[in-house]
Amino acid sequence: MESEMSEFNREAYVGEAGGLKAYITKVMTKMGIAMVITAAVAFAVYASGLYVVLASSLMFLIVAIVQLVLCGSLSASLSRMDAQGMTAKFYGYAALTGVTFSILPLVFDVSTIFYAFAYAAVMFFACAVIGHTTNVDLSKFSGLFMGAMIAMLVALVFAMFIPGMNLAISYIGIILFLGITAWDMQKIKSYYYGTNEGYGVAGESLAVYGAFSLYLDFINVFLYVLRILGVRSDRN
Repeated sequence: MESEMSEFNREAYVGEAGGLKAYITKVMTKMGIAMVITAAVAFAVYASGLYVVLASSLMFLIVAIVQLVLCGSLSASLSRMDAQGMTAKFYGYAALTGVTFSILPLVFDVSTIFYAFAYAAVMFFACAVIGHTTNVDLSKFSGLFMGAMIAMLVALVFAMFIPGMNLAISYIGIILFLGITAWDMQKIKSYYYGTNEGYGVAGESLAVYGAFSLYLDFINVFLYVLRILGVRSDRN
């Protein structure tokens, strides 16, 4: 009897681990699709030469405003558990990010952008693995993360008037968003366990939201790494 119970527990554990792995794979796939959309749109706008018009007109500001609207609308769709609507808005946001990223070669060398992406990817996935495997409840640091983000916004304002602050802010920003990456990854696990193992509309909606959160984390890490590499490149 004990051996039968042990075998049953082992099978239940394997099944649960497999289900969680499949759910996380789904989330990461959605994030990956968004990254591909961003890269493809950025390349297309840059190759067409439209990035010059974008950089020298109000269009850039309009695109940024639409991004903010989509971000808020996506959160509103989560309350309605509208998975299809959230997916469309998420990928639309990724496309608009690609439009804004098309002007990056005006400021940074293409090689610098490539290295920044590679470094950001390594750090991001390392922290995602930490968030997935750690037994430490990272939600107890949520207040610290939110406070740090507010402090970062204030520091960015001061950085416009105080030379030399941008580099320090970039290093702090990387550390902050890597920590948030681990936290968001842990939240995705809680989405799985809180929604009947990720099934149903709620599980699908939260999978999209989790992918969107990780996407934003990666974009922020990438931009901060890019700023650091850009400063170093200017000094050389």
